[in-house]
Amino acid sequence: MKLLDAERASLPPTDALHHEPLAATCTYAVYDPLSHTCATASAGRPSCVIAHPGGTLEIPDTATGPTLGEADSTPFAATTFGMPEGDTLALASPSMTSDPAGEPGILRQALSRADRPLPDLRDEILFSFAADAAATPAAVLLARVCRFPSDRVATWQIDADPTAVAAARRHVRAQLAAWDVEEETADNTGLIVSELVTNAVRHGRPPIELRLINDRTLTCEVRDTSPAAPHLRHARTVDEGGRGLFIIGRLAQVWGTRYAAEGKTIWAEQSLPSPSG
Repeated sequence: MKLLDAERASLPPTDALHHEPLAATCTYAVYDPLSHTCATASAGRPSCVIAHPGGTLEIPDTATGPTLGEADSTPFAATTFGMPEGDTLALASPSMTSDPAGEPGILRQALSRADRPLPDLRDEILFSFAADAAATPAAVLLARVCRFPSDRVATWQIDADPTAVAAARRHVRAQLAAWDVEEETADNTGLIVSELVTNAVRHGRPPIELRLINDRTLTCEVRDTSPAAPHLRHARTVDEGGRGLFIIGRLAQVWGTRYAAEGKTIWAEQSLPSPSG
């Protein structure tokens, strides 16, 4: 938005667009394949449709925030809803959801037969859109929910005791060996787990849960029920602590905090070497 706003401001004063306010709608969705839930946030009118395997369509009652570019600084709220395996999620321009007469629009007509492969749905939507003389510029994104392999996830309950850190490392080492994760990544994961579990034991609140996810990347998560999250700081040479998140930041490709109604999850993600030829 800042780049577009700068481009518009650089237009000649005589250009009609120079003084016209710039605004945009946006819907953002994050799907969790382990809990089978989807969280969405919307700037402006939401445009999210769920097609269930039997052909039933559902438009989630999602929270709506101000349009991007408005002076309104109201925080955006997220809405979470369930999406079991086989559901199809469509994010589209609002004009594709229904037409002015209230009849089902191009998107909803195609999704009423959502059991087909996604390329077939896409082609029908594009064909119908191209044939509609009254259609305005639009965009659509389709995604189908698939089950995440259960053997690629490992979860342990961690005691709120300092001795639990060593036990957590042993669990992780054994699991990474079963997944045939290379030694350097396994060593780094052991250090990351040590720091995350130590923070949870010292500063968090039980129950504490450790989870490893082996997907395109290797993700380590530690969840506890305290809403307080640790902060990254640079420890001095004489300090005995305060280096945990700094170590995680150096070893992980990316890390962060995910908040929930009860507590938080600190996660760290590492890249995995590409399989050899």
